[in-house]
Amino acid sequence: MQIQLVPSVRRFAAVAAGMILLAALAAPSAAASEVKTFTGMKICRVPFVTIPAGQPGGYCLITEANVPFLEGAKAYYTDPLLVDGVSTSPVTIKAPDERGSTITGHCTYYYPPQVNPWHGLCVYSGGTGHFEGFHASWVIGSPTATGVTVVGPYWFDRD
Repeated sequence: MQIQLVPSVRRFAAVAAGMILLAALAAPSAAASEVKTFTGMKICRVPFVTIPAGQPGGYCLITEANVPFLEGAKAYYTDPLLVDGVSTSPVTIKAPDERGSTITGHCTYYYPPQVNPWHGLCVYSGGTGHFEGFHASWVIGSPTATGVTVVGPYWFDRD
């Protein structure tokens, strides 16, 4: 019985040591950037936008945002693809600021919304201007009369 326990203890110790090592390596970068929560709304349909998302040149308008430079920004879906009810696309968000700040990433959205009220995910890993070093992972909610909710963590990797 003890012979079976020893490999389990060794496996546990190895996993624990690996987790401690990863935490130690990640600590300097985590300390350099504070993770915050983004909350907002976006709308992707006419008459609120001139070209709806999913069509060439289509975009969503960010109508509410707790990050000042994102309110009024446009999220352009640069290569939308819809297969079996799943829409995917690279995304570029263009902020309405004087610097022309942008955020780049990729979004996946699942149809129909009745399947799950939280059915989309956008992951961003870069930016320019005010958004240099920007990273985020946002959950996209179900459509409503005023748009869809956007919620999730964001942070900046800056020195």
